[in-house]
Amino acid sequence: MTDRQSPSADRVVRILTLLTDHPGERLTLTQIAERLEMSKPTCLGVLASLSSAGLLTRDDAKTYGPGPALLRMGTAAESSVAPLDLIRPHLEALHREAGSCMLVANIDAHVVVLDRRGVLATGDTRDFVGERFPAAAPLGLVNNLWNPDADLHAWLARTPLVPLAGSPDRVFALAADARQRGYVVECEAGPDDIGHAVIAQLVSSHLPQAVLRKLFRHLPPLTFTEYELPGEEVPNAVVRHMTAPIFDRHGRQPYVFTVVVDGTPDPGSRRRIADTLVATATAATQALGGVNPWTA
Repeated sequence: MTDRQSPSADRVVRILTLLTDHPGERLTLTQIAERLEMSKPTCLGVLASLSSAGLLTRDDAKTYGPGPALLRMGTAAESSVAPLDLIRPHLEALHREAGSCMLVANIDAHVVVLDRRGVLATGDTRDFVGERFPAAAPLGLVNNLWNPDADLHAWLARTPLVPLAGSPDRVFALAADARQRGYVVECEAGPDDIGHAVIAQLVSSHLPQAVLRKLFRHLPPLTFTEYELPGEEVPNAVVRHMTAPIFDRHGRQPYVFTVVVDGTPDPGSRRRIADTLVATATAATQALGGVNPWTA
């Protein structure tokens, strides 16, 4: 296959790759030719053709950048490629390196388990794939932490499944920390707290809605204290889950990877899981052509 490649087509690909890999930077003919080690006459011919087709734009300063035709191509590619086909190999890699894990999406105000590897809850043999949970507090927090604050406000404005205690300050503090380090840690809820995992188990039990509403009304107010903030780490705490976001090309988080820890890892193991999780979520983001707006 390599022997049959077209040199002229290769020049087109190299120029488009250079300019789309640096979308905020416009380059002159000289700069493009030098970076690609291409002659200026040859480079100029390719640039002229691409500009004529709308794949590139050329401004009055004689600099070049991505053109509107690329946007149409990107939209067409996004609609024709199944994102899960691009993400699943990374889910497999995460399972090999970190253990049981799942891929969860935000779909139509619901949290949906799209895929999983391993056992998601100790002693629970249910598949969970396809389970849908209402994205109402406390469910759906990790599916919004890396979206804009407006999304968090909208999520908090929905009628919660259980009473919430205190102000939303903790939620936004969790978001700020998660955006900085790239993941969030959920520990076992305290003896006087009800964590989101218990709520999720109740919802997925398929009890009648009237029964669930009555149960939820009698639960203690939820505080989100099972999610760690810096300085709150408890030695030998039981870590339930660690979650990191996957971003699309618009910088939003349609998916998350969650590793099921369900134990008390030592600091070294915990760091290794976190690093593996973030690296794998970053690789999945790149596979989707996505961008992390908090590190861009």
